[in-house]
Amino acid sequence: MCREDLMRISKALSLFRPSFLSLIMNLTEEDLVFMERCVQRTLLEYEKLISFSGTPTVVWRRTGEVCLVGKEFSLLTQWTRDMLLNKKTYIYELMENQSAVEYWEKFSTHAYDNTDKACSYSCILLTPQQKPVPCTFCFTIKRDIFDLPSVIIGNFLPILS
Repeated sequence: MCREDLMRISKALSLFRPSFLSLIMNLTEEDLVFMERCVQRTLLEYEKLISFSGTPTVVWRRTGEVCLVGKEFSLLTQWTRDMLLNKKTYIYELMENQSAVEYWEKFSTHAYDNTDKACSYSCILLTPQQKPVPCTFCFTIKRDIFDLPSVIIGNFLPILS
């Protein structure tokens, strides 16, 4: 990734960092444990829901760490569930550089605007062989009880040429 792309990501992160820090500053250890339990419960519910859906879906934490992968996503990108979940993998690692930069810019715009609206744009995913897969991408930010972004649900549909 070039320096200009890294600067754009840094600028995007700086937009929501103060809000995030002010919200988590007063949380106790018990609050943080409760938040993690809520994330784990949410993942169990989404795993069941995603198995019924035919849409290529991935769920990741606010950090970008992939934590749930639908089988349709694996079919689309050739990334197996084990490849993505057995080691820490981040959603932006699965995207072409420009798509990753655009993701962080969109995420920073919607991360703390107190809505659950979806954001969509086009992106290019990369297969394990680094082959591009053009997609239309929609993500929804789900919040926890402290109104912090908890998990992000991403749906990808291939753009057929």
